[in-house]
Amino acid sequence: MKLVEIFEKVADFRVINRSWHKLSEILVLSLCALLSGADDFEEIEEYGHQKEEFLLGFLELKNGIPSHDTINRVFRLLDKTSLESCLRTYSQEIMEGLKNRQINIDGKVLRATGKRGKKTAALCLVNAWVAESCLSLGQVKVNKKSNEKTAIPEIIENIDIKGALVSIDAMGCDKKIADLIRENEGEYLLALKKNQKGHYEEVHDWMKSRKDTMISFEQQDYVGGRIEKRRTYVTQNLTYIDESLDWRDSTSIIMVEGERKFKNGEQKDTFQTRFYISSATGDAEYFGAAVRNHWSIENQLHWFLDIIFNEDRQRVREGNAPDNMAIMRKMALQILLQNKGSSSLKKVRKRAAWNDDLLLKMLF
Repeated sequence: MKLVEIFEKVADFRVINRSWHKLSEILVLSLCALLSGADDFEEIEEYGHQKEEFLLGFLELKNGIPSHDTINRVFRLLDKTSLESCLRTYSQEIMEGLKNRQINIDGKVLRATGKRGKKTAALCLVNAWVAESCLSLGQVKVNKKSNEKTAIPEIIENIDIKGALVSIDAMGCDKKIADLIRENEGEYLLALKKNQKGHYEEVHDWMKSRKDTMISFEQQDYVGGRIEKRRTYVTQNLTYIDESLDWRDSTSIIMVEGERKFKNGEQKDTFQTRFYISSATGDAEYFGAAVRNHWSIENQLHWFLDIIFNEDRQRVREGNAPDNMAIMRKMALQILLQNKGSSSLKKVRKRAAWNDDLLLKMLF
């Protein structure tokens, strides 16, 4: 389905016959502008004026280019759930199914949306990401009086996780979340946290005392002047780890020992041990890759949004505008990722601005 057709399915909240601009055309204009380097509503309007002849090739624009105030008002009042469904529809169009794939769930704070002096005022979104396909499956806003754990069930319910491995860091370490993932026919990989004192200590003592009897898997990376080594251990023998048996369909306990050494000596070497519980069955190599893959949501999705789209500096705060602009940035990011080839995303974004034929190919 073409992106223009997907946007046409978004419910229009405005009064019938009293709107000068089609909602779908405002959304397509905004997406084209974001793909071409625009970051805010004023830049979206300016892009429209500069590229009006090009846009008329596939949009009606009966009343010309909407003002930045009009675009702002639309994003502020537009139902974010309706627009978020476009993101999920687009992702599902690209990806045939989630079976045997890993879905990473993590939260991201849009720092510039907060007001100075108010630590909890900034918008926080919980995102679902598939690293293998570089696809964002959706987002859920975290209530300002709550935390990320309350938003995780909603995003799990909103996407199809059947047959997929769902990985969540310590914020999702909860039996109810594990139950929900299994009810939706997914597998879970959850990081254990120390505030579950009895369970954490039981797993810690068992794995540490028996790691020499387990087959392990080691990975080593050279990144930015440092050497990272990770050794993964797995056991499917949970008979003597009583707390783990209370987790629905739990089959594996994983321990990852990570060592980080810095070549220049300016920073201290670090050593960290992390523990996970999972309903999936696999060896140390499988879980070593899965644990490593989880952090792609930070290293890819969140990093791309901040570096390519300056998301952490966007100061849109009113109504649904922060949520809706975040959705549009994710859609733009996915289009760039699908068309980047061996080039950098920054270069592909500039090509989209300079080459109208390439932008048309990306859209259609």
